[in-house]
Amino acid sequence: DSLPKGYNVRKRKRGDCLMQRTKLFSAILGRLIYILVTSMVILLAGGGAAFFNKSIGACYLILWILWWTITFIGRRKGEDTIYNKGQKMLVIISGIVSIPFLIYIPVWEYSNFQGPIPRDGVLAWAGIILFASGIIIQSVAMWQLKGFYTVRLGTQPEQKLVTSGLYRFIRHPGYLSYIITIIGIGLSLSSILTLMFVIFIVFFEVLRIKGEEEMLLKEFGDEYKAYMKRTKKIIPFIY
Repeated sequence: DSLPKGYNVRKRKRGDCLMQRTKLFSAILGRLIYILVTSMVILLAGGGAAFFNKSIGACYLILWILWWTITFIGRRKGEDTIYNKGQKMLVIISGIVSIPFLIYIPVWEYSNFQGPIPRDGVLAWAGIILFASGIIIQSVAMWQLKGFYTVRLGTQPEQKLVTSGLYRFIRHPGYLSYIITIIGIGLSLSSILTLMFVIFIVFFEVLRIKGEEEMLLKEFGDEYKAYMKRTKKIIPFIY
């Protein structure tokens, strides 16, 4: 007996569909585990319930969970392009260095030291506002790029240059949001080490932006040159 016409095609499609669903489930599960584990580390480093019972601690933890939830939803992995090859090591080093400064150090410093930045004061609430502002800017930047906000450096065939919204004023609002977020984390938890870490972040972003703009000039040519002339990189009217 011969198989029905198109049986192998349908079987292959079902297999591809199952594989895609498995990958999606694995990705979602991995991200949920990351948020759960990092939140637990923050709580433990901050002294457990004592950290969450403080207004600053509770707001910080809520913003932390919100930040990574939005990041995981809005940021894509992207394709491994020729532009990304020269950036891999830079991203890996940045990621490794960032882990303690994002997850453990600010909370540990908050719970174990006093000063020179007063705990739970005006500056701490200013930090919470900056943290929230960074999340908002990042969310808007992701939404306005419509799925082209990626970890890997590269463009897609159907991608068009976005010059509206936040991108009307600066070319890299996502990088600005990250700097604002880190400053917010440092101030909210009175962490001198995290505020010093901002210097590393700026250095990383300058290198990252250099590679990204070289790519965009090759991909969009004169359109991107004209866009560069009327906008700044990450700080409106300044830089």
